[in-house]
Amino acid sequence: MKFFRVLLVSIFALTLTVACSKKAEEAAEDATNSMHESIDSAKDAAKATEEAAKATAESANAAVSDAAAKTEAAATEAKDKAVDAVQAAKDAAKAAANPPPKP
Repeated sequence: MKFFRVLLVSIFALTLTVACSKKAEEAAEDATNSMHESIDSAKDAAKATEEAAKATAESANAAVSDAAAKTEAAATEAKDKAVDAVQAAKDAAKAAANPPPKP
């Protein structure tokens, strides 16, 4: 009778050990899969960040180019107006220095 009790307890312990081993193996596999998914997500996030940085740089470059073009156009217009103003001042000074003859 004692032999059967020991045999029964041994079989139960062995079964429990095998079941726990399988569960531990499944848990390790799940953890490995989760780790791979996390790595893939991190790679995707890094790629998205890089693409966003490139897009931001391109946008900033376009804005700077546009601002430079507008500044150049405004400077050219201001120069032309200054030349016209200097010419008008010269014409006014010449007209003041040489009054028209009196009739």
